[in-house]
Amino acid sequence: MDRRDFLLNACRTCAALALLPAAASLEGCAPSAKAMAVKDGIIDVPLDALGASGSTVISASGLSEKLFISKRADGSYSALELKCPHKGGPVKEKEGQLVCSWHGSTFGRDGALVKGPSKAGLKSYPVEASGAMLRVRVA
Repeated sequence: MDRRDFLLNACRTCAALALLPAAASLEGCAPSAKAMAVKDGIIDVPLDALGASGSTVISASGLSEKLFISKRADGSYSALELKCPHKGGPVKEKEGQLVCSWHGSTFGRDGALVKGPSKAGLKSYPVEASGAMLRVRVA
């Protein structure tokens, strides 16, 4: 290996290593999806997973999409699939609303359609509070 190749490889390695801590620290700032599992058609979510914001995003083995779970003003809970009904794009929380990153369809925190191109709201699942757990029925 000549000097030029050595320096080029060393620079690539340093650049890759420099990005790892930045990616890890940025990931730590973002709300993370809690890993869960579907058992008998139900996902059990600890109430404390909702935190101060009153909402969380979870993923569950056995379920293809992430769910947005939130506490409503009346004290009940909702679970919404974070998949846009328009073309199946990913939906993320942004400034108090849920927005499809592909085409900009916007939904309220209750899943209701606010702005298209989607013609329908987000798919919802029934949620039952049981002690310190929320039971989301997905099947």
